[in-house]
Amino acid sequence: MKTLKIKDEEELIRDTNTQAVLNSNMSSLEKYKARRDKDREMNDDVQSLKQDMKEIKELLQQLIK
Repeated sequence: MKTLKIKDEEELIRDTNTQAVLNSNMSSLEKYKARRDKDREMNDDVQSLKQDMKEIKELLQQLIK
């Protein structure tokens, strides 16, 4: 992949084949990936809690009958 530096932007480069603007700061990329993974894990936890609450609600409804 051939790239060119973007004028007045230290961390940005342009891919000459696709014309895409890319961030060359690997530290930012790692922080983004860590934040994304944490968000996904939190979302999984919320979904699990929702499922648990649904099951508890169903059990309580069965006890009432």
